[in-house]
Amino acid sequence: MGGSTWAQGTGLATATIRCSPNQAESDGSIPFGYLSAIADNNNAMANINTARWTDNSILIEVSYQVTRAARGTVEVRSHNSAHNDTFGVAQGLMLDDDGPFGQSQCTSVTVPARPFVADRGELPQVDHIAFPWEADADPAPVDLYLKGGLRLVEGGAIYTSQLDSGWSSNYGSLHGGAIGLLITRAMLYAAIAASPPNVEQVPVSFNINYVRPAMVIPEPMEARARVIAVTTRFCTLEGELLLPSGKPAARCRVIHQLLPRA
Repeated sequence: MGGSTWAQGTGLATATIRCSPNQAESDGSIPFGYLSAIADNNNAMANINTARWTDNSILIEVSYQVTRAARGTVEVRSHNSAHNDTFGVAQGLMLDDDGPFGQSQCTSVTVPARPFVADRGELPQVDHIAFPWEADADPAPVDLYLKGGLRLVEGGAIYTSQLDSGWSSNYGSLHGGAIGLLITRAMLYAAIAASPPNVEQVPVSFNINYVRPAMVIPEPMEARARVIAVTTRFCTLEGELLLPSGKPAARCRVIHQLLPRA
């Protein structure tokens, strides 16, 4: 689906991704969660390589701002702006086939004592099962790929999924991008349910705080979204990814631009 490079001389981390049609939105655009996946990883690489960390690192805060939906091949070009032995902050320019469309920022921290699994076969083996779709809106191709379940509630939505170790790092926890992907699926359908039927949803701002690791486990996880406000131009939402224990793995705030449907 993509690749990444690091230029020691310039301090530039570059990554590309191109989603297959079965992982796209219904209109063929790239799901916002996949933008999270590539930008998270590339910004983190800029932090790790610039600071020359040897311990594991995790993301604690990520934000994105875009002007439009992305299509085709997405590229992120990231530089570290500040670091020490513990923290690193990086920014990335985001481009697709039509040129620049947004930017991202992340804060990484080192975690010296976190155990690393050298053989991925030792990670928990969890079946990637499907969940019921209980909404009038048809699932997008990416929802079928995720096997996610959807339930609309008053003022929000609940998206249920159970991802296997293919979505995890060698530490057994879900990638930040996988977490972002699940949360933004709930956000999208909550926004659709709360908005007029003649508009298109374009996520333009995304801020997420990672609270604790979401480990690959047999029990399903729930992404919950709540509509905070809807105007004629924007829909603002908040939500979180909940672990089976009920504790949040991440909290998120998203703004969707509402555009008249062509």
